[in-house]
Amino acid sequence: MPDNSPSRWYETWFDSPHYHRLYGHRSDAEAAAFIRNLHDHNGWNALRLLDLACGKGRHASAAASLGHDVLGVDLSANSIAQAKDDHGNQRGLRFAKGNMLDLDLGERFDGVLNLFTSFGYFDQREDHLRVLRGIRKHLVPGGFLVLDFLNVHVSKAKLIPEESVVRDGVQYSLTRQFGDLGNGVTGFTKTIAFEEEGRRHHFTERVAGLDLPTLESLLNETGFSLSAVHGGYDLANFVPETSPRLILHACIA
Repeated sequence: MPDNSPSRWYETWFDSPHYHRLYGHRSDAEAAAFIRNLHDHNGWNALRLLDLACGKGRHASAAASLGHDVLGVDLSANSIAQAKDDHGNQRGLRFAKGNMLDLDLGERFDGVLNLFTSFGYFDQREDHLRVLRGIRKHLVPGGFLVLDFLNVHVSKAKLIPEESVVRDGVQYSLTRQFGDLGNGVTGFTKTIAFEEEGRRHHFTERVAGLDLPTLESLLNETGFSLSAVHGGYDLANFVPETSPRLILHACIA
């Protein structure tokens, strides 16, 4: 049996130590360079930022190091605990546990960052809208959202159906497919299977296949206006057939 249910897979998987072990190789330098590019390109100056779904805080830390006042929020208690351990003494940086589906922080921000494909986890369109409405509620007039998502076209073309990786002596068997997620939503499903201490574990990741027109429609419906579209962490122009990422900059309409 899976260790997480299909519709709420993120609640258990993101809080699992195996999630952090499998993806522990993620680059702090890449995160810092991306934040620096956003900072320079947009002329940011001492902003109040919310890093929503901040993980262990690598992007939030990079933004705080540039002089911004940053709150990092994540559903995973383990991620927030690790973020506090790693960055808790950094000036201008706070962390708190929170759910993007029910966001109520009691404060507003100049900008919200939602990075590294931390969106599209749901099989109900209304839930995607609910997240965006919650983000808009936490923005000051004229505030902005940076949404960093996968490029569906390239991700489908480069999808690896089966793969095996070893992390800290544990072998993880990964399978990937693109198809029906339910409720008329199509997207990516990744299964993560491994054995530890004689027990077989099975987790699932699911991300809706939201392309640029679909994301722009969701943004417009929730009171945002798309102001820029980038195709990578270097903020190059977005090219659907080749860009590795889909990075949207949207402002309150």
